[in-house]
Amino acid sequence: MARTKILVPGEKMYGYTSAIVSFSTGIDSTGVLYWAIKNFPKDKIWLLYCDTGAEYPINDGIVKNISKFLGIKYKILRHPKGFLELLLTERFKFPDAKNRWCTSILKTGVTDKWIRANREELGNKVLFLTGERKDESRSRALLPESEYHSTTLWTKRKGEFECHWHRPVLDYEKGKMFEFGKDLGIGAHPCYEYLPRCSCMICVLMPDRFCKENAKKYPEIIKQFVDAEKEIKHTWKNKKSLEEIFNSCQDIDDIEIGYEQIKLTL
Repeated sequence: MARTKILVPGEKMYGYTSAIVSFSTGIDSTGVLYWAIKNFPKDKIWLLYCDTGAEYPINDGIVKNISKFLGIKYKILRHPKGFLELLLTERFKFPDAKNRWCTSILKTGVTDKWIRANREELGNKVLFLTGERKDESRSRALLPESEYHSTTLWTKRKGEFECHWHRPVLDYEKGKMFEFGKDLGIGAHPCYEYLPRCSCMICVLMPDRFCKENAKKYPEIIKQFVDAEKEIKHTWKNKKSLEEIFNSCQDIDDIEIGYEQIKLTL
């Protein structure tokens, strides 16, 4: 994992050669992007998005359009296998609260690898930015504002490279994140029209009713995970299957527009 739990002294937080915004397309990471734009020249900012293979299909377009609109660099990362292939060939169980392999492998792992592989381009002192907020959960309320990132080189054997992990919106409320997005001229992700949180489409931590909404709007995509669930014989949650959720909304006539019709508007 990227966390070191080694706090960064305030006097060391200066002179960054790059600022990486870990961007999920959700409103909290939009707030982080706002902070980065206000504190760094645009040519130092990277918009970094990890496609786990269980994301909304419009997300790539959102990242590219925001990057172009704001005039900043972007990078879209993907694990060679992705969620479905890992589930079917290696993991054989959906993630859960204790074993969030989706995050450790498909987000943290590919991000750390990219940072290490691009030290020369990023420069020798990098600020890695994420959008955790204290009011989201008890665990997030305990997070430090800044700590060293695990990609930091602790000896000079491979060169000099220091990476700090900073959480600039920890003390903000959710409503402020929407305001920051408006100030940047960026519209909120379409999923906020029917969900309170922008996560992956089948996040095991989301309430069942939210997954059901995604199944209504994106049946072709959710069906792939339903089929995988059958193949591995392991349900999405301990007492709830994706198949049950999927089947419960297939006779409803109010399925809204398909994902191929949704457009990003800035």
